Amino acid sequence: MTTSKLIYTYFILIFIVGVVNSKTNNRSEYFYLSRKLTIPSFVATIVTTWYGGILEIGRFTYINGFVTWLIFGLFYYIAALIFAFKIGPKLNQSNIKSIPEFFGLKYGIIPKKISAFILILVSSPAPYLMIFSVLITQIFGISSIQSIIFGIFFSIFYIYFGGMKSIIRTDIIQFIFMYLGFFVLLFFLIFKFGGYEFILNNSPPNHLKLTGNLKIGYILSWSLISLITFIDPSIYHRTYSSKDKETVKNGFIISVILWFIFDFLTISVGLYASAIIPSSLLGDTNPYIFLAEEYLPYFLKSLFYIGLLSIVMSTIDSFFFVSSIMLSNDLFNENSKINRYSLLIIGIVSFIIATNFNHVVDVWYIFGSLAASSLLIPFLLLIFKPNRIIKYPIFSMILPLITGLIWFYFEYPFGIDIMYPGLLISGILCMNNNEE
Repeated sequence: MTTSKLIYTYFILIFIVGVVNSKTNNRSEYFYLSRKLTIPSFVATIVTTWYGGILEIGRFTYINGFVTWLIFGLFYYIAALIFAFKIGPKLNQSNIKSIPEFFGLKYGIIPKKISAFILILVSSPAPYLMIFSVLITQIFGISSIQSIIFGIFFSIFYIYFGGMKSIIRTDIIQFIFMYLGFFVLLFFLIFKFGGYEFILNNSPPNHLKLTGNLKIGYILSWSLISLITFIDPSIYHRTYSSKDKETVKNGFIISVILWFIFDFLTISVGLYASAIIPSSLLGDTNPYIFLAEEYLPYFLKSLFYIGLLSIVMSTIDSFFFVSSIMLSNDLFNENSKINRYSLLIIGIVSFIIATNFNHVVDVWYIFGSLAASSLLIPFLLLIFKPNRIIKYPIFSMILPLITGLIWFYFEYPFGIDIMYPGLLISGILCMNNNEE
């Protein structure tokens, strides 16, 4: 167990930055920073929020190797750049606050609420609370349940007072720590074991191949899941909050460059883990945590943990905030009393999800596949074919979702992943049941 005054200081710092002078003047400033988000703030919040599942990246790289970069890196760079040039500027100029509002304006209240319900589940902070609990349990020795509860209430507190202003201010600090932590660990590993030759000579077979040992169908399904970037509520929220379309476009270009750098750090560390740690020795410990405990001196180990916490916490508060906005403004009425309690409701839902899954990747894969099956094609039609009308929008959203759930329940018939039948049904319904 590692405890450090430095880590306690970090929590105090985030709390102070999130709460002090965080009062906002109106709803627009609280929810959207009065649509004045600049490029530096946009980049800081997009980059930090992107990596909430950091421990799963380490685990996935340790097991599967370099293919992690293809699945969680390259596919998402491409999706983000498409969004930056083709979708983001349109959304920023549309004056529409959320994806469910988009559906509501075109197809009415029921499609709005269906999309809100699905996206609330997709943008739940649950998977990141799972990772947070692993870190807090490792650092302080408390139970997983206690860690999740602490994560929920710590985030809710400063979001409640400062809204988006608090999130942006804390994200800027966390942006610095996330890079610093992984740079320190990678530097020490290179210094101790050597560079690329060590990884090449000691990694498991096929770990450095682009596709590793994974099936092409599974890899391609992740390429489709990366398209959920287009319907990511957190990304939409930042896009709407930006001061203009150039901020969105240039902000994403810079973010992709920074993602590439950070992916180099995290995947390199994961490859070192696969070359250094026998699976029999690793057990249930996360590879990143194992390396930090084994090779970093006390002070730098605390700094690395702060880096991990920064990555996870920046995503937790952002997803809490965006989910609560959709709950109060889209699923319910904007002036509903639920507004006051939306953060707590999201916390309860996230707690239930977090305590019923074993791996974060499972949450990403299942919820991401279901959401993309139901919403991706209808939403892209709203953006690129605004004059087209889907005749049966409710049916076109529900049936692909049900198809995906059935596919999941019967454990992927014929070895076909959830995404494929869901998108096939969605495509047929949306393309064959529309009119200009």
